[in-house]
Amino acid sequence: MQSLARNAVLLSLVCLLRLQLGFGQSCVKIDPAGGTVTFNTTAVGTVSAIKRIGLTNNCGKDIQISSFSISAPEFILDYGWAPINKIPGQEAFYALRLKPDAAKKFTGTFTASGVGFSPVTVNLSGTGMSTSAAASFSAGALSFGNQSVGTSSTQPVTLTNTGSSPFTVNQVYADPPFAVSGFSGRPTQLKPGRSLPLQVTFTPWQEGTSNGTLVVVSDVLPSKGITLSGTGTATKSFTVSTYPTLQWATQGYSYNVQLNGTGGTAPLNWSLAQGTNLPFGLTLSSQGLISGTLNSSVEVGTYSFVVSANDSSSPHQTATATLTLPVGAANGDSCNQIEWNVAKTSTPLTDLADLGTGTYFGVEGGLYLDGSNVMPTSHDADGVNFADAIQPLDGNGNPDPNGKYALLVIGESCGRDTSLQFIQDAAAEPTLNSHLVIVPAAMPGAAAASWAGLNFGGWNSITKFLLPQNGVTANQVVAVWVSTTDDSIRGVFPADMVQLQSEYESIAQNLHTLFPKLTLAFYTSRFYAGYGNPGISSPEPYAYESGFALRGMIDDQLNGVPSMNYNRANGPVKAPWVAWGPYDWANGMLARSDGLAWSCQDFAPNDGEHNSQPQGSEKDANLLLNFFRSDDATAPWFLTPAK
Repeated sequence: MQSLARNAVLLSLVCLLRLQLGFGQSCVKIDPAGGTVTFNTTAVGTVSAIKRIGLTNNCGKDIQISSFSISAPEFILDYGWAPINKIPGQEAFYALRLKPDAAKKFTGTFTASGVGFSPVTVNLSGTGMSTSAAASFSAGALSFGNQSVGTSSTQPVTLTNTGSSPFTVNQVYADPPFAVSGFSGRPTQLKPGRSLPLQVTFTPWQEGTSNGTLVVVSDVLPSKGITLSGTGTATKSFTVSTYPTLQWATQGYSYNVQLNGTGGTAPLNWSLAQGTNLPFGLTLSSQGLISGTLNSSVEVGTYSFVVSANDSSSPHQTATATLTLPVGAANGDSCNQIEWNVAKTSTPLTDLADLGTGTYFGVEGGLYLDGSNVMPTSHDADGVNFADAIQPLDGNGNPDPNGKYALLVIGESCGRDTSLQFIQDAAAEPTLNSHLVIVPAAMPGAAAASWAGLNFGGWNSITKFLLPQNGVTANQVVAVWVSTTDDSIRGVFPADMVQLQSEYESIAQNLHTLFPKLTLAFYTSRFYAGYGNPGISSPEPYAYESGFALRGMIDDQLNGVPSMNYNRANGPVKAPWVAWGPYDWANGMLARSDGLAWSCQDFAPNDGEHNSQPQGSEKDANLLLNFFRSDDATAPWFLTPAK
């Protein structure tokens, strides 16, 4: 009996010790409560919306989540990494999706293990469904040819359900200078054999070729679209060249949009046509500036009005246009920050491309050396050579005509929002190369300082989860888009950008180490952050300044710094060839020379840091898609080669 009593005491002490050390019932709190995640029924060939798992450290001491696993391949990782350390009260997040490969119910588990706690398990379930619906367009592409700036033309296209079961159209969109009408904006079911007539309009506001995609998003089918193209040409008459749908205004906040005309003699004299009015609080100056504070009583919606411009020729030429101004509700962001100024610099801030040989605190602008926005010829030639050499690969990285190659996307949450919209748009683009796989790996909280570390857990998530679940390996990654900044940079320019530039260069070196076939890396700095509320990462002017850090990294490679060398003829290769991706910073509502501007409605409510969904993300994703479609170092492998 005494022996049994001693054993019982020892067992109790062992159990107590196990609990104190984090064994037994875990001290990590799981969200959702109950530890079960159920995904919505999802069609085969598509993926579900994300479900997020939160793991909170309630252990009273620091813990480390050392690893995690997902037991069934139909449940795929969206973001999250290990190892990751959490102090008491902190939460780690893991986002999953259901990607069914058959019409049946799937079950699985998500398990996290580590130091200082017992393993925790979350049960996963979801159902795949099959569909016999099929979407078909009456044309694979619409070409508008040459068209005078400021004029519009429209072409029809019809979407038809050519399958034997219904599907529901949830979104239809195209980006300026293209627009689409015919879809009400409400979910519209198409039964077998039924059609949705659409009209696509092309309205160029500047000279040059424009490309776009008409995208249709439905409930049970992958996104589908057609290619759009048109060329703006010099007008033969005086015309209002402003795109007919203006930047969004916000109830109760400042507004600022400059109207433009072409083909007339400056200066222009602007006015509202008789009988038309702007929304209450806004005025049109004779110089063509619509400004003021939109009264909070103005209802959400769209407002049309007619503007008239007289040029200075004798006799005067007159141009008129009907414009539309969308109005959105106050969203909790700092919506009066429609531009950003910095003392002792030229105000307002000018984007790097338009700054050119001008300076910001004595540092020259431009995307490349000497205030230029044109890549040096030799560097461009090297990038084109790398692009032309890209070919389908097998999993070991060997040439295989039936193989694949991957474009990897890394960064933090802002880049993630853009990349997911970009992937949806790219999937709808008929000219996308069939060998290309785009792998989204940007993750909330993964700032440049994280990716700069070779031991960062995000790299593990890429190689162990994100690449395999997309059907590719590290040996098939040939290009990368990087979109990240650092939330710890607060200092005096230009010294405050030295750290970020160093991190950008470390990321390039890590990419070279981890992905042996990767040759091309494209970086994008932070977009406008002036609408951000206190506490956001990389607020202005640091969002603006991040462009200088990125430019500095590229300059190092152009100047032959050994740690950024990509050319075997110049010594050991340490990094891929690097260049600018799309440069998407514009000073709020002050449009760049190419027309890009950011309104407060382009940003998430009560945030101001992330793009709104889908409006802001689509604006940024369109820049990204057009870049990869048109750049000479991306088009050869991004698009299907012309026959």
